[in-house]
Amino acid sequence: MQRSGTLWVSAVLNGHPEIASFPTLPFEGPKGEERVGEVHFFNTLASIEQGNLENFARPLSDYLTKYGEVFADLVPLAQTLPKQEFYKVMVERYSNLCDEQRGNKNIVGESTPAYVFHLGFIDSLYPDIKKICVLRDPKDRVTSWHFSLVSKRRKEEGPITEAFALEYIEERVKKEYEALLRYNGSLYCTSYEGMTESPLKTIEGLCSYLGFEAPPDIAREMLTKGSFKEMTKRHSRGHGRERGEEGSWRQDLQDPGNTLYDVNPMRKGIVGDWKNYISMELANVIDASIAPLERGVLEKYHVRTS
Repeated sequence: MQRSGTLWVSAVLNGHPEIASFPTLPFEGPKGEERVGEVHFFNTLASIEQGNLENFARPLSDYLTKYGEVFADLVPLAQTLPKQEFYKVMVERYSNLCDEQRGNKNIVGESTPAYVFHLGFIDSLYPDIKKICVLRDPKDRVTSWHFSLVSKRRKEEGPITEAFALEYIEERVKKEYEALLRYNGSLYCTSYEGMTESPLKTIEGLCSYLGFEAPPDIAREMLTKGSFKEMTKRHSRGHGRERGEEGSWRQDLQDPGNTLYDVNPMRKGIVGDWKNYISMELANVIDASIAPLERGVLEKYHVRTS
């Protein structure tokens, strides 16, 4: 789910000797720098299905210029091949991309938060594929989304308002929960809070679902490789930050009047950061707006958030 620590969990899983997982860093970076980010494969391919553009699907034309143009040469085939045949050639290319990221490891996984809206479609292309979903306190997600928009200059600095918070809850969080409640296939759900407060137990559960063991020594190594400090260090190719240490601000040299976050979009990586930016009154409003759906998801997937 969006703003829920998907990159972190991916980086931790990638630290297992038998598991490859990507991306382990945000795609955003210095201009001209090639990185493997979220592929958006299933939610892009799903745009061909009628009615799916409303479910956070991306137009197929995106592949003409984005995501390293890995699928660019295949896009025109959507106009000439029968739909199922087109799906086959796209799936073959996607599988090849995943194999490139696999290296010598036993399995490989790719993470894009918007896949939560297309779980059944994923199953139709990859039957019995294992899927993991990361949940997070909606209040922290609102806070993270606010600062993500500010850092990209898509929102001005300022307090988090009730209108902003409830719009995000309505337009994104509720729809994600509804998708999870509709889905009846195989899906392993964990939480950002569980990963933070009981990391070894959470890693053990994740790896067990994927068919591997993660004894304490391996789990600790996975945590080190996927730590906030290591992720921020690798992303900036320089100084890593401790969890809770906020990224520095810088000026855009081409537009000195605007300040924005440093090129590293990973901000703090802590539980309960919302308390620094959201009043208790607004927190109660957010909780009340999402409580029935959130409770249904936590119960259905047996997720503990504390």
